[in-house]
Amino acid sequence: MHTILSCGNLAARQDYSKLSVAHCQQQASITTVFPQSVSSTLNFVINLEYKPNIPLYKRLSDALKNAIREGRLEPGEAMPSTRDLSETLKISRATVLRAIDDLVDQGYINAKAGSGLFVSDELPVGDQLHDNSQTVSSAARSVKFSKYAQRVQRQQKELKTNWLERLPEIDHGGPPLDLTPIKEWERLTKLHCRATDISELTDTIQPFGYPPLQEAVAAYLHRSRAVKCTANQVAVFSSKQLRFELVVRLLIDAGDHVAIEEPGYPEARYMLKAHGAEIHCIPVDNEGMMVDKLIELNQQIKFVYVTPSRQDPTGAVLSIERRRQLLEWAQRTGTYLIEDDYDCEYRYARKALPSMQAIDGGDCVIYLASFWKVLFPLVNFGIVVFPKRLLSVAEKAKMETERYLPVVEQVVLTDLINEGHLERCIRRTQSKLAVKRQALNQALFKHLKERLTILEEGGGTHQIVRFKGRADAEQILACSKKCGLPIISTAAYYVSQSQKNEFMLTFADIDDQTIEATVERWAAMIEETSLA
Repeated sequence: MHTILSCGNLAARQDYSKLSVAHCQQQASITTVFPQSVSSTLNFVINLEYKPNIPLYKRLSDALKNAIREGRLEPGEAMPSTRDLSETLKISRATVLRAIDDLVDQGYINAKAGSGLFVSDELPVGDQLHDNSQTVSSAARSVKFSKYAQRVQRQQKELKTNWLERLPEIDHGGPPLDLTPIKEWERLTKLHCRATDISELTDTIQPFGYPPLQEAVAAYLHRSRAVKCTANQVAVFSSKQLRFELVVRLLIDAGDHVAIEEPGYPEARYMLKAHGAEIHCIPVDNEGMMVDKLIELNQQIKFVYVTPSRQDPTGAVLSIERRRQLLEWAQRTGTYLIEDDYDCEYRYARKALPSMQAIDGGDCVIYLASFWKVLFPLVNFGIVVFPKRLLSVAEKAKMETERYLPVVEQVVLTDLINEGHLERCIRRTQSKLAVKRQALNQALFKHLKERLTILEEGGGTHQIVRFKGRADAEQILACSKKCGLPIISTAAYYVSQSQKNEFMLTFADIDDQTIEATVERWAAMIEETSLA
């Protein structure tokens, strides 16, 4: 939620609290519930264009029809009440009623008994949404894009897969919603939305975030990841994407060389390419990034992007020897290391290593963290712990790109950490995820042991599996979709030759009581189609 509050308005804060809690209780359902009526301040424009010899009701009917066609009133959305339309447009209610009747007759509006008027879920046959692009002038079409925009366009055409078209379960891969601290979040949100002194908080917000939150995050990272930092090194961002983009903008000019893992996080690679970076892919084995291969490049590297705590996607943990080797090389060459401590909260039968930042003696590690995997969908703040030598320029850049962050969410998150709810939630969730992971792996081994290999991973919320033989990836995905099994190919994680028939299967949202039956059905479908 990124609602801008008028901090001095208690009624607005209480409404915000009710809406925030309601959405949390709906468990992040993607179905939007529209009100039965809207306020007299309409949230879309009605253009009652004057047309000679055209009655007013018809002009209103046409204006509402255009709003529907152009998507300003969406299918299924509640229509403004006739009273609101009459009062706002300063026309008689009889005229409004006649216009509404006209739209009902044409099939643009449906009347639901006891609920009101709603935009039809489907437009009348033969009618389509307007393509506004058809009205763009030739001068506008000839506008020259920036080099950044051109790179983004070119990159989209080159992608192996549309990264945005992924399963929601894979997309966030967070804990089951019933394990998130929704009740605590609700209580704290109500508390702070009712507080009369919240208006004073606006004077304490800095570009790097709410100072008490900076302190709470610094203490939490020190406890959980041994991160060594002061509160003023902690920067809070509204999203994990924005935090990485700011780091890239601080360090990269078009043509600069960077190193990333292979396979590695696609979004990081796409962003680097969009900014014109020359990318070097460093292979990964069961000990993480192969640092020797990086050193052998003999190339001036601006920074290395690495996920040492849990390599994305393989799950490999960068060994302590390689961490020291990487840090020594970075200090010797003046290279920054971007440590993305991604998906490291959940570990199974594997001892946690401290963050790489914890053993950095050269002030060269830029540490990234987020609450994406533990508090989704409650909050999506991204965190950067900047080295001291970057603090001044980073604060100025943050001031220019994201000066204002949601106030209430920051205050609530501060209490959630300080009262211990966050770490209790992680411990509780880890024990549940361990059961789900074990159930999944047992089912895979029982029903598909001859057809696939399960990569041994010690943490995270997904499992990597590789099918043996000449399997058909598209058919495997089709079978998994029919079975309701959340799985995607890892092809997008590779730049060069991808691992054939390798898939990512999340277990965060599975039902451990039914997973064996699901996997058994999946295996039977694979057998029937002779995929492997």
